Amino acid sequence: MRSSFLRNEVPVTFRDHPGVQSALLYTKINLCNLNCYKCHNRRFFKGKEEFFTFEELGEKLEMLKLLGVELLIISGGEPTLEPELERSLDFIKAYSFPVRLDTNGTRPERVESLIREGLIDGVALDVKIPLLDEYTPDQLQRFKRVLFSSTSVRESSVFEYSNLVRRTIEIIKKYSLPYTLLRTVEYPLLTEEDKRLIKTELKSLPHQFNPFFDPEE
Repeated sequence: MRSSFLRNEVPVTFRDHPGVQSALLYTKINLCNLNCYKCHNRRFFKGKEEFFTFEELGEKLEMLKLLGVELLIISGGEPTLEPELERSLDFIKAYSFPVRLDTNGTRPERVESLIREGLIDGVALDVKIPLLDEYTPDQLQRFKRVLFSSTSVRESSVFEYSNLVRRTIEIIKKYSLPYTLLRTVEYPLLTEEDKRLIKTELKSLPHQFNPFFDPEE
């Protein structure tokens, strides 16, 4: 039986979670409800997507234990859109790994369900734009490009994103999981004022700005 995770090299790094040796597993890359500006993950994966069987995943997890990996990070795509994610996370938990979920924050109910079931120990939430009740026409044009790589999507999509992410943030505050952080990529489309607004909104939470690297360079 196939797991939810792509059969690819599993990166081991200290960079993805500060000071913690982590390994990354990826759900289906194109299974995402956003199309962010120059998405690195979509450009990194080429060709056919194949998935670990559970037997293969178990072998990989045993190897990661021997390497001293302390945390498994589930990235994507958007993992909360993966229908069988719970089964695969439960399998990982049998190997006693803590798990951090990387999410765009647009599925708050699914995030809370995973927390309540004890399947994740932290959330890395990408807050991509300021979370406002009102946006100027200029902001809407820029933020549509950040979130969807297009200005032709409905303006309501930006407001919907903002409202869903704010609900996810409230869930994060409610549960205070140890491997939680919020982050913002410094997209060239964001102004200094945009970044100030994001920083102000998230001042009570662990938040970091990550540099933007153009995957086409």
